[in-house]
Amino acid sequence: MNKIPGFWLGLWGLIIPLIAQPALSADKLYFIYGPFNFPLSIDSLEIYAKEGRITKEFAFYASQFDEKTLIGLRHTLQKRHTIDGVRFSRLLRTPLMEDLLKSMGNIFSTHPNSNGFYAIRGALISAALHQDKEGWTAIDVMRHFPTESISLDTQLATEILKDSKF
Repeated sequence: MNKIPGFWLGLWGLIIPLIAQPALSADKLYFIYGPFNFPLSIDSLEIYAKEGRITKEFAFYASQFDEKTLIGLRHTLQKRHTIDGVRFSRLLRTPLMEDLLKSMGNIFSTHPNSNGFYAIRGALISAALHQDKEGWTAIDVMRHFPTESISLDTQLATEILKDSKF
């Protein structure tokens, strides 16, 4: 009789690690500027996207932009995309898209000074595969980023935007 509880404990010890754990997902965006990191919760961005309300946390960042830029940001965050997840996955694996994602990976990464190529591609595919009937948004992609945070190299992003004349 004493061996039965030990058996069950041992069985549970084997089963518990196999139970699906919640996947990691980003909850913070870190704006990297030289040696400085400025955090912003994705929740604050989502509140701004959905309600147009600027939270106390987002106020500092919002103050850095003019009204037209903020409206453009909100529109970008709200924009919904619908695409078949499997087809989108195939598209993102083409050489042209891989080059684009590698370039984006220099700006958006899992850690400072690392390329976020795989994390971006995974997040895009996951957002497309898990989209609701209305599609997915940039916030959904951030939520599917496979790390707890996303690092954004602001100096490189500024250089690219300046060079591309956006």
